[in-house]
Amino acid sequence: MDKTRLAGLLVRANAFAPFRYFNRTKLPVLMYHRFSESEEFGKTSRRNLRQHLVYLTKHYKVVSLTEAVSSLVQGRSLPVRSAVITIDDGYSDFYETAFPVLKEFSVPATLYVVTDFVGGKCWIWTDVARFILLEAKVGEVRLQIDGKLIEKSLDGVESRLRAAGSINSELKKLPVAEKDGVLIDLAKSMKVEVPAVPPATFAPLRWDQAREMAGSGIEIGSHTVSHPILTNVDAPRLDTELRNSRSEIENELQRENIHFCYPNGNVSERERNAVEKAGYASAVTTQISLCENGADKFLIPRIDAEPQLQRFVQATSGFDSFKSRVR
Repeated sequence: MDKTRLAGLLVRANAFAPFRYFNRTKLPVLMYHRFSESEEFGKTSRRNLRQHLVYLTKHYKVVSLTEAVSSLVQGRSLPVRSAVITIDDGYSDFYETAFPVLKEFSVPATLYVVTDFVGGKCWIWTDVARFILLEAKVGEVRLQIDGKLIEKSLDGVESRLRAAGSINSELKKLPVAEKDGVLIDLAKSMKVEVPAVPPATFAPLRWDQAREMAGSGIEIGSHTVSHPILTNVDAPRLDTELRNSRSEIENELQRENIHFCYPNGNVSERERNAVEKAGYASAVTTQISLCENGADKFLIPRIDAEPQLQRFVQATSGFDSFKSRVR
């Protein structure tokens, strides 16, 4: 029996209930990115999101990030089995697909936006490799990145997106200018012209949509100005990315108390302290763990909200953390 089928049987048997109970005072902070109307690779469909929310509202109290952080700071315990929903980047599919479902269930969420992306000034840079490989009229990519050779077949949408993921994993290790140069070379070698602004598949939401959502239970946080890996930038660029994105969100939404999300979760003591100094209310990472009382509000861990319900239930229950400890 494969793991997916086994997990499905365990969910139906309510086998993760003991883990929910044992971890009832811990906080799952859920992490989403992309959404779709139907099943698409790398995205959470409307159907899957609705399944998630049916489960969450049955077993947890979904609270705002601000409420959760307030409890962390003041040393108060959250309501037993609380949960927080967060979404990274600011794609249009959040407004079009996810936001109506969140409204249907009357649950709050925090959306971290890349401000130049929402302002129509840049791509989320990891999408550039995806676009190039999806558009390329070839069956293979061969690319050298910092001494590592990446060779991948391109025989369908999923294989092209997986190949782009392999490329992006290596690009994340490079300084920003070097990373941009590799993407330019990749586009030339694949004979693909990358437009100045992303097409519909990779498009951002708009500020007017952000304002609408801010009035309906969605907190708008910062994911920097242009989504660089912050551990790869110098101190002046770090300061600019933090302060300018916060300032733009405050100006566009006329709101304060802005939360932050580290791009790709990359953070060291330097970035953590810079976020605090820039005046943010909190910051989330991509460290996969439940959040406990006493956690650093600028290093809040999260749980990857995988689309399949059985994986979602397993992860939010704390079973994965338990399994990693007993190995």
